[in-house]
Amino acid sequence: MRTLACLALTVVLAACSSGAPDHSHHQHHSMTAEDAARLRGVATTYLGLLSGGDPTAAWDMWTTDAQQRDPREAFVDRLAHCAPGVPYEVLGVVADGPELARVAWRHGERTGEHLLRLHDGQWRVDPADTTTCGAP
Repeated sequence: MRTLACLALTVVLAACSSGAPDHSHHQHHSMTAEDAARLRGVATTYLGLLSGGDPTAAWDMWTTDAQQRDPREAFVDRLAHCAPGVPYEVLGVVADGPELARVAWRHGERTGEHLLRLHDGQWRVDPADTTTCGAP
């Protein structure tokens, strides 16, 4: 029993010291392989538009709230100063509910996360930060 307790404590300490973002406040929901593939596809398409230099099409994938927070012209102008071509990599997709998922990504040396929200049967991007070249 003592060995089991030590092992559990080791795992907890390793997780706490890993430097990874703390998502303990998120509630994970199971998803089918088809749902995971669909979410990964939406994320890959969106991030591909950013790295391919098409911010207008990427902005069109945003939620209405995100579009109201950051108008298309401002986003496109801001990203025009970014160097296109640095690929984004989808690191993972986690469902936080039937209408909410989180996407972890890497862009060069940077990592980040954005949300996907289901609206009228379509997954839309809800970016956490739209102010810099590395943050979608």
